[in-house]
This record gives sequence, C-alpha cells and structure tokens, in this order.
Amino acid sequence: MKKYTHAWLAFMAIKRLQETKLSTTNRKYANNLIRWFKNHKDGVTQGAWYPDSVIKDMANSHVLKLTPSDESPNRFKLLPITYLNYQYGKCSPLRNKSFTVEKDDNLPDRCESIAHSVIDNLKMQESENKGSPVSPTDNQIALLLFMLSHYVADAHMPFHCDSRRFSEGKNIHAYIEGKWDNMIRRYYKIDKGNERFFYDPDGYPLRNPGIEQEYQLSFLKSVDEELHKRKFILSWGARNNNVWDFMSAICQYSYLLSHRFIPEQFNHTNVTLTNWQSLGSISFKDFSVAIFSDAIDSIARVWFRVWRRYLKWERKQRAEK
Repeated sequence: MKKYTHAWLAFMAIKRLQETKLSTTNRKYANNLIRWFKNHKDGVTQGAWYPDSVIKDMANSHVLKLTPSDESPNRFKLLPITYLNYQYGKCSPLRNKSFTVEKDDNLPDRCESIAHSVIDNLKMQESENKGSPVSPTDNQIALLLFMLSHYVADAHMPFHCDSRRFSEGKNIHAYIEGKWDNMIRRYYKIDKGNERFFYDPDGYPLRNPGIEQEYQLSFLKSVDEELHKRKFILSWGARNNNVWDFMSAICQYSYLLSHRFIPEQFNHTNVTLTNWQSLGSISFKDFSVAIFSDAIDSIARVWFRVWRRYLKWERKQRAEK
C-alpha cells in the first residue's frame, strides 16, 4: 500500500474505536488512546510511511508469502467472524489444501515485536523521572505505533501473502495500490506542503466537498457502510492468543483472497492491465472493500489491545505504590 493509504487507514482505525460500542471499562481505555492519537496525528503520514521510506525491509518484513502445496493439509487459523476476508476465505478450495511459507518472510514477527516495543517504551517512560535522558519521548512512541499500523495493513494486501510475482510483468501489485492511493487523494483534501491531510472538525481527514456525489459511489463509501453495520470484536479470533497468531491468520486469509481474485492458473506472465478485473470470482470493488474494512478493524484491534495492556500495567503500578 502507498503513503496516503497507510495514513488514511490509521485515521479510520481511530475513528472506528471512537464510534464503536464498547463496555464502560474498554471505552475508558479506547478514549485514552484516541486522545493520545489526536495529540500526535500530524505525524501519522510520515510515521506510517517510515517502513517504506527509511527502514525498507519490504522483501521480508512486509510479507508472508504462501504457495499451494501437495503435502498434508495445513490447519488454517480462524479470524473474527465479521471479517469479509474470513468469509471469502472459507469458500476457497485452497483452504482445504496445504501451503508452504517462504522461509525468510516474517511479517507476523515484525508486528509482534513492534507491539512489544510500544508497550516497553510506554513502561520505560512511566518509570523514568521527568527529563531522564533514557526515557522515550511521546514522538518516539507515536512513530512505533504508526509503524505498527503499516505492517498490520500490509498483511491485508493479498499480494503480500501470495508467492506469485505480481510485482513483475505488468506490476499489477503497484498498479492496484496506486489506484487506491489516487482515490484517497481525490476524495480527501491533502496539505501538500506538509504532506498530511487537512482535518474535519473532529480531527479526521477532510473529504473534498466538491466531489461528494462521486464519493458516494466509491468503494471508500462502501467501506464506511460495511464498518457501520459490522460489530467490532476485540478478540483475536478463536485459538489466537496474541498479535503473532492474529497476523498469521490475516496472512493466511489474504493468501486465499488473492486466489479468489486472481485464480491459481494466472501469474505475472498472463495477468494484464486489461484482464485483471475479470479473472476471479469476486469484483475489484468487493476485493477492495474486504481489504480496507478488515485492515481498519485490525489496526484498531491491535492498537487498542496494546494500549489496554499498557494501561492495565500502569494502573497496577500505581495501586502498588
């Protein structure tokens, strides 16, 4: 995914937490995160793009590429039942077949490690005296949080989880990601000088009022509608115990979604810029809605659970003093 797509998804994850129904206790945790995010939102575009612009670990840490195999079937993980990715994946014939994983790919590990780093840095900041030279700053913690959203979002891009080489040939991978980013740039007002969104009164990306009617027909509007009708589930999904389990499951179903959109007999040699939308059993719009709505829920879930874990620790520390 590209720069403004990553930033937009991060904003929409916080908006999702703000608008969803939560228990009284979880609402307090969510509101704390929402306030913290809005105090640092000007850094989202740069921070969420840092993995691509500076770290550049795209070959391994942004991907978990799977390949169909003839060995004994793997046990596919589960996801929250509300996920479109999961619903599409359950219908895939590949779900009953084995797969192999490219040995150097480590996207779930990257997400787990950054999640721990966010918590660790928050704990260190809480424990150190004000002005301590070893205490992490809010900006450093914000950068980690925004970077985490990048890796979580990348797991939802099906071509990051499919070993077919869609970055070669016509580079349909970059072509599709460009279409998404161009749409966000079109429908939302960008402060080009500062490389960030202009904000609406609630602090979220401001939509371009001049093309509202066109926006109503876009897949981004469909993403909004999908999230409004879907229940937000805090669970990682049955039998998933942590960020690593959850992101591994996301990657498995992204792999299945890739094969629903572009069937197994196609690859970079025969997918073209004229046939790519007509090969599979789901439309490009449905494909995009599944990816974006699930990515927003995943970023919101991972951020919330990381933040809640820290706040529970903080509350315990204060109770023991």
